Amino acid sequence: MSAASVLSDIKKGGNEKRNEFVWVNQERVYAIGLLATGSPQHAQEITIATFRNAFASIKQGLPKKDNELTIWDWLSQFVVEACAEYHAQNSDPPAEQDIDPAADGSANMEWETTVLLGVQRIKRCLGSLPEDQQKVFYLRHHLDLNYDQISIVLNQSVEMTMASLFRARVQIVKCLGRG
Repeated sequence: MSAASVLSDIKKGGNEKRNEFVWVNQERVYAIGLLATGSPQHAQEITIATFRNAFASIKQGLPKKDNELTIWDWLSQFVVEACAEYHAQNSDPPAEQDIDPAADGSANMEWETTVLLGVQRIKRCLGSLPEDQQKVFYLRHHLDLNYDQISIVLNQSVEMTMASLFRARVQIVKCLGRG
């Protein structure tokens, strides 16, 4: 279902549809806020700001009928904006780091997993990663954010995001190879 049709239903459906939309998406939004801030209270504030801004946007008008735009693609922009605002108020700017994603292959590697690997093995391998790599991996592969969005959520450079994700993938592949 496209974002335009879901949002049209929400606009027509009133509070019941809005509450249902929040119920379906709040856990995902909160998880991103928690990863961005490390604080349940701030994550809750980001979640509230996300939905407040999303519903204000609906009042201003619906996005154009674009069958490519999913509801998560539409909503994720509001989560990322709320995280960016949080970091602007509470964090130092991302540190400049000399990272060359082309040197380690992180600029052009995409992740593929097969059913044969097994969920439990992957979870065990994920649990062995450093915290920063776990966050990047989770935001990319579980919460479907892109590199730019992840870098904003975690208040780091896109290059650092790409490098962390690449390193996480390499460690998972090594861990899975060991069985």
